[in-house]
Amino acid sequence: MPLSRRYSPEFAPGEASYIGLDYSPLVPPGIGIASGTLTIYTNTAVPAPSSDISVGTVTIRGRTVYAFISGGVEGKDYQLRWVAVDTAGNVWPRTCLLLCAHTS
Repeated sequence: MPLSRRYSPEFAPGEASYIGLDYSPLVPPGIGIASGTLTIYTNTAVPAPSSDISVGTVTIRGRTVYAFISGGVEGKDYQLRWVAVDTAGNVWPRTCLLLCAHTS
């Protein structure tokens, strides 16, 4: 993921795929990820919860949080709001952007 926190490549409409966020640069060494959540919003001036994309169970692999997502509407930009809780009890909220568009 580039520094803009935008996922690349775009997510094709109606696609189903795992998507994740690596917390390794944020969480101190020796601390793991205990749990995570993902909520998806439409990226507009006033973000609103989106029912266009469904989110499966959030899983943890090492220090990366993953979720299976499917759906999406072409041309919409989505905010993916990840929240990870580490093994020390710290909460790590992060927002990323995902554009739903056909890739080349």
